[in-house]
Amino acid sequence: MPKSNAPTFLICDENQHARRLIIDVLASANFDRVQQARTGSDLLKKTIEHQPRVVITSSRIPDLSGLEYTRKIRAGYETAPRSLSIIVMTNTPTEAFLYAARESGVDEMLVRPFTGAALLARVEAVLLRPRRLIESLNYVGPCRRRRMLEDYNGALRRFTDPMECMDKPLWEAEANRDLVRSCVSKISDLSVGLTAGDRRKLRDVYVATQDTEQLADEVRDQALGDSARSLSRYIGAMGATGLLDLEVVTTHIEAMQKLAYLGCEQAPERAELVEGLVAVVDKRLGRKPAAAEDQTASAPPRLRLVAGG
Repeated sequence: MPKSNAPTFLICDENQHARRLIIDVLASANFDRVQQARTGSDLLKKTIEHQPRVVITSSRIPDLSGLEYTRKIRAGYETAPRSLSIIVMTNTPTEAFLYAARESGVDEMLVRPFTGAALLARVEAVLLRPRRLIESLNYVGPCRRRRMLEDYNGALRRFTDPMECMDKPLWEAEANRDLVRSCVSKISDLSVGLTAGDRRKLRDVYVATQDTEQLADEVRDQALGDSARSLSRYIGAMGATGLLDLEVVTTHIEAMQKLAYLGCEQAPERAELVEGLVAVVDKRLGRKPAAAEDQTASAPPRLRLVAGG
């Protein structure tokens, strides 16, 4: 498709790594006219500014949800076309949510975790097989007749995306594991050459750690989220003092790298890693829990952390 005629995409997700993944998938199909937004207000602003052909937004974004955004567009928001193609991503495809999305006028739903093929299938649906806009007293949005057959089993079924790893936790889906590993790798890369007095570089590590914490919470990986929170807590407390112990940072990164590969069958080992990290930070900050003091007295937290690794 010639670039001059290529559709413009607008992607909205609070997490930059999630946006990056979508951009990479679109680029693999030669879609390179992509704009980004992080919040609902930013999404509305850039919708007017860039007049995209397709919007791909998370259902949960600051200021305005993906469904609220859809309702605004369908109702006629400034100069945005009411027929704008809107794909909404969600981690919680409950019956109530899917019904609300359908009534809001969403074109396509994408259930996380999803594959690149699933994303491109939705893009193909809105670009090559767009549905006409229906305007009535009770509903404004794409015609829904194409999805009404209950026995339809095609690849583009609207609200029944097959979720990867249905028998496993959300964080164990390979797409989510790849995202997590990418986040942890970024922290590791940013920490190369880090010194205790380099506040700018340390802030970059801190921001990347918070991004990892947010992503871990989104994919419901409690262990990884807690490990990122532990590192954030330590950097937040010690970063401005110039007394930061770089070994604590390295210990956290090594643990998070390991957590990114350990599955739910290694739950005890994952829990032990997190306990070790918390013990390290508690000790450095002088906050050793009384109940844990006797247990940790005979073995330094650092040694306990890497045991069995």
